[in-house]
Amino acid sequence: MSSSPEDNLSDSPLPIIERDDEFTQVVFDGRNLLKNRKEFQTDEWAWTAELDDGGVFIFSYLLYDYKQQVLSLTRLKESVYMLNLLRHKMLPTQEKSRLTLLDEFQVIFTLYERLKLEEMSWDACEEYLKEQITEHRKTN
Repeated sequence: MSSSPEDNLSDSPLPIIERDDEFTQVVFDGRNLLKNRKEFQTDEWAWTAELDDGGVFIFSYLLYDYKQQVLSLTRLKESVYMLNLLRHKMLPTQEKSRLTLLDEFQVIFTLYERLKLEEMSWDACEEYLKEQITEHRKTN
């Protein structure tokens, strides 16, 4: 299990504004890391320059698994793109899901942790996301 700074954010009773500030801070720190650390200044890391804020947030979470050698660089890149795509394409809008921004990411990260343990079809991923949204609604 990953122990990134984003773990258990949805369990936090912080007001939405403060939680959005946490999102912004993780994105800021992630972009700073990518821009200022020499290891990320090579061609093999060039793909990170095109990440949107959600992609940087996901990258920041998955970087732990990369550093632990759970993910290769290729799998890191694929996973960041896949999870960001799932977030945009499979999650309903925040108005429909009634999830905060950080709750959306927690749903995606929960799926990612599950995918590390087993292969899932797209349909199974979609069903799992629906279940997670329902659970988040019940607990919030």
